[in-house]
Amino acid sequence: MFAVSRGIAEKLPRLESVAVISVTAPGRPLAILDGFKQVLRLSFADVDFMNPEISPRAKEKLKAAFRPEQAETIREFVERLPGGVVTVVVRCEGGYSRSCAIALGLHRLYGYETDTKHLAEANPSVLCVLMLSGP
Repeated sequence: MFAVSRGIAEKLPRLESVAVISVTAPGRPLAILDGFKQVLRLSFADVDFMNPEISPRAKEKLKAAFRPEQAETIREFVERLPGGVVTVVVRCEGGYSRSCAIALGLHRLYGYETDTKHLAEANPSVLCVLMLSGP
């Protein structure tokens, strides 16, 4: 399980053993992931809606925040991956907030191996919603 930026994800070798969860901010172009057979594309804002000191700018993004339905979609995608998929790459624009939250959540829910010290900046709200939707 890896969390990476758009730039890194677009350069990865297209292997059948790799699945990609691609997170794009609303209004941004999709990442170029042609060649991957297992791709889940999501769009939501990088906003920590649980933060009591949420900024006015972040409040404007609340309508596009991560939702329980998206968490369920992620879980269904992972649970239906073919047996030949041994690596899941989660990508967002910078590779440190939304993608880290999803990678950390999947690590906790399903036991995917990952280096959690690289997931320290995970968006707490995304992680919470994903964990609450868990099995």
